[in-house]
Amino acid sequence: MIIKEDLEESKERMKSWWDHETTDRPTIAYNVLESPNSAKALIASGALNYELGKNWDGIESVLDTFENNSDGLVWGGECIPRYFPNYGPGAMAAVLGVIPEFKSGTIWFHRKTEVKDIVPLLESAKLNDNNEWYLRLKRTTEIAAKRGAKHNYCVAMTDLGGILDILVSFLGPQEIIIQMRRNPELIDTCRAIILEKYLKLYDELQNIINKHVDGCDTWLNLWCPKRYYTMQSDFCVMLNQKYFERFVLPDLKEQAEHMDHSIYHLDGPEQIRFLDDILKVVDGIQWVPGAKPEMPQDGADEWIPLYKKIQKAGKNIHMTLLDCPVVPKVYNQLDPKGLFVYAVFFTKSLAECYLPKFMGGNGGELVNNISDWAKENNIERMTKAKVKEYTMKNNIQISKSLESQIVRDLRKSRNALSYIGGFEK
Repeated sequence: MIIKEDLEESKERMKSWWDHETTDRPTIAYNVLESPNSAKALIASGALNYELGKNWDGIESVLDTFENNSDGLVWGGECIPRYFPNYGPGAMAAVLGVIPEFKSGTIWFHRKTEVKDIVPLLESAKLNDNNEWYLRLKRTTEIAAKRGAKHNYCVAMTDLGGILDILVSFLGPQEIIIQMRRNPELIDTCRAIILEKYLKLYDELQNIINKHVDGCDTWLNLWCPKRYYTMQSDFCVMLNQKYFERFVLPDLKEQAEHMDHSIYHLDGPEQIRFLDDILKVVDGIQWVPGAKPEMPQDGADEWIPLYKKIQKAGKNIHMTLLDCPVVPKVYNQLDPKGLFVYAVFFTKSLAECYLPKFMGGNGGELVNNISDWAKENNIERMTKAKVKEYTMKNNIQISKSLESQIVRDLRKSRNALSYIGGFEK
């Protein structure tokens, strides 16, 4: 069984976070890998695990990997132990008739459909036990939820996708844009059919989850005591403002109104132009800069004005940070009210070094001070002896593991990916 001693306190803070209220301390969630097998449990539990793509009904095996390797995985702060059944981005398309394909390390949804056939095809997809994927998602969710109740973790909703993103799986992006111009009512009809079945499936899956475990979660690793969903529209980057308001925003509003809370996955700089409209309908934003070369990543100084704009609108912010030194920095730069950072520390010493001080860490202060001291004294190469010289001179006591961590960090060139080597072990 997974043990998190402060589970109830963490859930209370999450309730306050969703209600945009202040708590006894800022909200933060993090995992620490304290055993050799911790990475296996972390990967098995989240969005990086595509084992279900290799074996659609292999849920028991995935849960075995998660549960059997979770002893050394720390669920810190407001990180509620959870499992996310990953069938790829947009599993709703499979329920509507797409046959998913696992290739190149991910799951793809594509079924070329003629425009004249799309409405009958979508209407023909019934949410009953004769629908292979509807039945599979329900069965997988129930198996996971039952085991979650036994082993003390919650279960997240599978990734259903965005409404127009699902339609792209059938018509393709170019055809959708053509039909938006020539026959917008057709796109409206498709959206309405997808959204109705989407919300029905969401409710059924969440009802299954809550029969066994409490709360709601998605691929974001963001627990909520009530119902929410991570809304998205990757396709919207191809649209102008007029088409976004016409074909995307109404669906976001209806989804948000259906839930108790809502958050939007703002994916890439191309979506920023729609932020003002999105902020009017959601409770929070998860901003993802994207993986283009040289693109500043989550928490970078370049995005601070964007984060502040979201906070000025009274909305919550979700960040996933793998660049450990950035974690304490964003809590210093932004209003901690409504800020939620999820981080992974691949060693206990990394957590000790970079957890914010309000969580008992050093907040990166010692690394920065030693770095400044080294520059002032023209020390070109950092060693344990030099770290020890500084700490003794300043009457500071640190563990040997933290000493080694500081040496490693001051020797290497800093980049976000330098901290994720733990996944390879």
